[in-house]
Amino acid sequence: MDADLPLLQALVAGEDLALNELIQRHRDALFSFAFRYLRDESAAHDVVQESFVRLYFKAASFQPRSTVKTWLYTIAANLCRDRLRWLGRHRGDLSLDAPLPGGEGGMRLEQVDPGPLPSEQSAQADRFERLQGAIRLLPHKLRLAVVLCALEGKTHQEAADIVGTTPKTIELRVYRAKAKLRELLADTLAQE
Repeated sequence: MDADLPLLQALVAGEDLALNELIQRHRDALFSFAFRYLRDESAAHDVVQESFVRLYFKAASFQPRSTVKTWLYTIAANLCRDRLRWLGRHRGDLSLDAPLPGGEGGMRLEQVDPGPLPSEQSAQADRFERLQGAIRLLPHKLRLAVVLCALEGKTHQEAADIVGTTPKTIELRVYRAKAKLRELLADTLAQE
């Protein structure tokens, strides 16, 4: 049974507090998904907010062929795709209203973790950045499959429900995405 369905039904009945509960349940996981997909914190926050706005206004049209959570991820996945298109067109635009680093609303200071050496961290960050860059080069369908399954840890069935396809198709897309990533990162892997 879908634990979120009664909340969605309450929302349709006019109980706006049900939306707060849905937000509490899914906000963090949805942000994690959007951030992993977009690699842009501000854009990920926007996608999460817009996902819940759309859930609020479209709640009455929900068809329980899948869970509310799956439907919410589908909304977010579509918004991520649209946001990437928008970011691709506006990547070089600068805002005169953007906060300065360290200023109010700017960068946050965080406590340093006594983890690996700086050189190890740098090498790992470089590898991660190359991987993220390669993931950004993947076509949307392959990127979505690899983000959902490899980064978010969704099963092929869960990813298929979100994307609206079969688990076998997701499995194939993940396989193709990994093969393409190996190809894109071949010289990086050869150097290590």
